[in-house]
Amino acid sequence: MSKNTKNTDGEKEKNSSAETNRRPEPAISIEASDRQGTSIDIPIKAKKLKKQQRKKAMNRISLANILLISAVFAGGFVYVTLLPHETKADDENRLLTKFPKFSVKSYTSGDFTDGIADYFDDTVHARADIKEFIADMLMPLKGMKYGGEKAELYGSGFEKPAAAATTTAATTASVRTLTTIAVEQPTTTVTEPEEDKTADGELTNNILIVNKRGVNLYGGAWGSEQEYASYLNAYKEALPNVNIYSMVLPTASSFYLPDEYKNLAQSEKEDFDRIEAALGNVMSVDAYTALEAHKDEPIYSRTDHHWQPLGAYYAAQQFALTAGVPFPDISEYEKVTLPGYVGTLYMYTQSATLLNNPEDFVYYKPRTNVSVTQYDTHFGNPVAADLLLDPSQMPNSGYYMVFGGDERIVHVNTECRNGRTLVIFKDSYGNALLPMLTSSFEHIYLCDIRYFDLNAADFIRNVQATDLLFSMCSFSAVGVNRYNIYNNLIK
Repeated sequence: MSKNTKNTDGEKEKNSSAETNRRPEPAISIEASDRQGTSIDIPIKAKKLKKQQRKKAMNRISLANILLISAVFAGGFVYVTLLPHETKADDENRLLTKFPKFSVKSYTSGDFTDGIADYFDDTVHARADIKEFIADMLMPLKGMKYGGEKAELYGSGFEKPAAAATTTAATTASVRTLTTIAVEQPTTTVTEPEEDKTADGELTNNILIVNKRGVNLYGGAWGSEQEYASYLNAYKEALPNVNIYSMVLPTASSFYLPDEYKNLAQSEKEDFDRIEAALGNVMSVDAYTALEAHKDEPIYSRTDHHWQPLGAYYAAQQFALTAGVPFPDISEYEKVTLPGYVGTLYMYTQSATLLNNPEDFVYYKPRTNVSVTQYDTHFGNPVAADLLLDPSQMPNSGYYMVFGGDERIVHVNTECRNGRTLVIFKDSYGNALLPMLTSSFEHIYLCDIRYFDLNAADFIRNVQATDLLFSMCSFSAVGVNRYNIYNNLIK
């Protein structure tokens, strides 16, 4: 018993000594532990939580953006592809791009796919409303009022050298009212008083509105008139037995700019003289002088960038004199007057001055009998057609379309029996010439330089043309359209 007791006591003594030698750990209260956790753990967790929340928010925003963009693209796709496509632009007086015809050649060259893109871009549903909406937003930002201030000439579209001096507007002085067409004013609009007063011009999209008239400002040729002349000389080399004529048509810029605004535009007459000097065996037709003699008559539209048919009559008369062919007096035509005409210059400027001052569109119907066949631009798919279209089917803004569109080749067989066949290469100005020449040539072929898909020399030989007339306004002859003249020769 005593032995066991001794051993027990010894073990207790040993254990007590071990506990005494062990370093005691500091006691930490629950309260201190809580304070430590609050000062260290919680901010870390909060930062992680905020990061996770931001990530979720960004994910939601990204998803919303993806859905929104997808909806826009889907809506745009449906709008562009499924809604009805426009076929003509009454506000621009032209037919719109047609869906291209498929061929292996056009597909491999890329023309077919480019044609599809052009088709959808040009024929979008309600295109006129869209353009008007954009114009309502942007035109006020582009417009310039001319008074005592100076403003730069811009937007001519011509290749003016960078070193050339910038043209500025002079201080506005009193503007004398030019001769204009008397038209019936709409009863719902307020017109300006008739008394003479200082007329401040308004410049928008390189169009000057002054004296209730819109004028496209001619930016000058700057050397491109030499290219135009060289292209016509190349036609003469390719067609030595054909009489070739150049009749570049002046625009309203030559005749209706008041003196204080003339420095806004370059001289068309000077460029025409340089063209004439550069022509080889090509005959120049002086339409400028012929039209200048009648500038006090309504030979140009006030609200449209085209001329009036009366101007086309005087130019055709000068051409007939140069070509030595018969030409009737204007009294032999039937005169048709269409009131309330407001053309393309209003569309380009949204000018209330033009809108509130419509004009008469007057055209002349030949009394001679003709037969007309219309072809596509490859000279295929012939259909019988009318020389002039029915204006009752057109809006007031589209009256110039009475002469038809541009994307076609037209053959007119007349009662004239002089053995002369005329081919006209033209822009939209040339459309108005066709009715004026139906007593002058036995056959007439009307072709647009911009929409012609054949080799021009081959075509002229095939139709056995005796005469070839290039007739277009100055903006086409020395602008970018001039390239089509040469490209048509080398196709």
